[in-house]
Amino acid sequence: MIVITPISGGKDSQAATLWAVEKFGLKSLIGVFCDVKWEADETYLHIDYFTNKLGIKFKVLKSKKYDGMVDLAVKRGRFPSATARFCTEELKIFPMIDFILTLKDHIIVVDGIRADESSKRSKMQPECRYFKYYFEPYQNNSMIVEQFSENPPVTHKQKSKLKKAQERLLLGKEDPKFYTYRKEDVFKWCEKYDDSLIRPVFNKTGDEVIYYSLNRGYEINPRYKRGHKRVGCDPCIFEDIPSLKITVIESPAVVDKVIYAEEKANSSFFPPNKIPKRYHSKRDKKGKTYPTMRDVARYINDKTAIPDMFTDDPVFKCKSHYNICE
Repeated sequence: MIVITPISGGKDSQAATLWAVEKFGLKSLIGVFCDVKWEADETYLHIDYFTNKLGIKFKVLKSKKYDGMVDLAVKRGRFPSATARFCTEELKIFPMIDFILTLKDHIIVVDGIRADESSKRSKMQPECRYFKYYFEPYQNNSMIVEQFSENPPVTHKQKSKLKKAQERLLLGKEDPKFYTYRKEDVFKWCEKYDDSLIRPVFNKTGDEVIYYSLNRGYEINPRYKRGHKRVGCDPCIFEDIPSLKITVIESPAVVDKVIYAEEKANSSFFPPNKIPKRYHSKRDKKGKTYPTMRDVARYINDKTAIPDMFTDDPVFKCKSHYNICE
């Protein structure tokens, strides 16, 4: 049996990996990192620190099709978005599947996902199969209707999606969707081997997983102490303005990295609603405006330039989103 622990450099995967070591021992473990070539320098350094201190067998996985995030955006003609997260699929999920299919043994994947990270993740299971959605649907019309009953559709695209699902259900059609990447290879592999998945920190809070590491003598990624809520892609398409503010003020090299990537891909990294329209400098073929990294930086710098008399003394204010200030 081989135990695989995906390591992202974040607090959750780190705690899950430490749990796996205590549960299964180092001998059967392989830590894997899916490199999208868009992480922060601090994250790469932290992964080196953590894996070397732990002494775990470690493997870096990369896409066979794309040379990281920028190459992906150039070849796709756009950056990923909230409705088209092909970055995760192409740069993380597919390389992981490719790796697992090379193994000739039963596996247990120890995943660091937590339920309170998002509504979608809260519906996942603490234990299941890794290849679950090759055998049961990840989406059907009933799921779509249920999803929008909890969060009513806002955009025209969402309303259209809900209407179509309701109409299809009236015809008795579920239209189930399954994962299909290397489907035949996955089915053949699963005929011989088990593909269990465990999420040991699923019901834990962010603070709990942080202290799980600290109490065992392992530092967490320094980005958390600088105020970032999450680590990984730097920046991420889902990055909020407070997190982007840290980047703009403290990491001008990252701003330059995004500007370069936007110019190379001839596409904006951010969605139109990221900042107010008055800061948008670009228009698409239909005349709709959208912002660039320069626009986002200008917006953040303008907001930062306005003094706030109620702001705490920055010398003493804790920057961390979590309870990890000394």
